Amino acid sequence: MRFKKIDAPSIKELFLTQIQEMILSGELKPGDALPPERELADVMGVSKTIVHDGIRELTRMGFLLVTPRKGVCVADYASTGNLDTLLAIIRFKGGMPDKKMLVDLLDVRLYLECPALEALARSHSSEDIQKLEELQEAVKRALTADSETFASALFLYRKTVAALSGNCISPLIMNAFFTGSITAWADYCESIGREDTYAVLAQTTEYLRDGDAESAVRVFTECIQRYKKELTERV
Repeated sequence: MRFKKIDAPSIKELFLTQIQEMILSGELKPGDALPPERELADVMGVSKTIVHDGIRELTRMGFLLVTPRKGVCVADYASTGNLDTLLAIIRFKGGMPDKKMLVDLLDVRLYLECPALEALARSHSSEDIQKLEELQEAVKRALTADSETFASALFLYRKTVAALSGNCISPLIMNAFFTGSITAWADYCESIGREDTYAVLAQTTEYLRDGDAESAVRVFTECIQRYKKELTERV
């Protein structure tokens, strides 16, 4: 067995992080021009290659806009960004997005998971239900664990529903969001209540087994709407 050397973040990663944080904190605003690459390299004490490659990566992520013969400026990343941009925003916020973004993410969950529940209720095997029962039991065992462990168990159940529904994209999207938003998942679990969260999973498994798509969607939607309401009432 060979263990790899643990490396510190590369200079390029540190460059990307600093520029992202300046943009996300508002220190750099949309339309602000960045210094020329050579000047930026001198100021930050890195090579021009690092700056050039970093700008190219930040442009791909939607944070920067490069205009020929005009230079580099900060982009309106809400319009030009992509999934990597969103994950960077979530990481910057410590895994707990602001209220508006969190509500929007909950809507995305509805778009992803309600069709998955409907599809799995319509067509499933006994092995599918057995798998969900095993994951439901794992959630039950995690009732007394720390919040992150409980949230992870809940996520695995929900992601498996998406995977078993036959949609190959939804689980990938859910995976992409989860790592950066574990704090938000944990907050969701504590807001709904662990016992209630587990009860909904038990109901969901039963509804899916019975082919009752309407009820499976209803109990899930009620939980999401309940959390959204609690979020809007927070000071």
